[in-house]
Amino acid sequence: MRYLIISLFIVANLFALQENQIKSYMDENINLVVNILQKGKENNISKEVLSQKIFKIFDPVFNYKLMARLSLGGKVWRTLTQKQKDEFTKKFTKRLKASYRSKLDMYNGQKITVEGIQKVKKNRIHLLSEIKGKKQKYNIVYKFYKAKNNQWFIYDVSVLGVSIIQTYRSQFSDELKKMSFDELLKKLDKQV
Repeated sequence: MRYLIISLFIVANLFALQENQIKSYMDENINLVVNILQKGKENNISKEVLSQKIFKIFDPVFNYKLMARLSLGGKVWRTLTQKQKDEFTKKFTKRLKASYRSKLDMYNGQKITVEGIQKVKKNRIHLLSEIKGKKQKYNIVYKFYKAKNNQWFIYDVSVLGVSIIQTYRSQFSDELKKMSFDELLKKLDKQV
């Protein structure tokens, strides 16, 4: 039993992103994603396969549960049962990934560069990056927070100054004025 607990502890800590690793981790993995996208275009690989490879790289650093909670807002989140929270997190994550997958066709050889890190609070860091196309540049900010175990996770992404979480929160808030939470869950099923 003791070895099982030690093994679980080791596995749980195989991925532990520290503050001084954020820039290099993201830089390395963004380059890896660009290579995956380029090879995908060249070899006509399906969006499903490409997205699976990309999610495998970035899933360990995204906190989907926190993103789901923030997208609903604390007031709504506190009214939910644990089962509802789990179900919403699962459906929200699926929707977020489906949205990303649908945009993979937009990649046409743009370069993505990590520009730097901005520490906005003691436990908050913004990783600044840029997508450079032939004619346009787009800023992307990956927002990290420091968890209680001192690991850093992404809780939001802003594209051109627009927060993904704020966009979802506004959308879900509007929908919950017109429908029940269970109806929202059903609607999420239909949208994925």
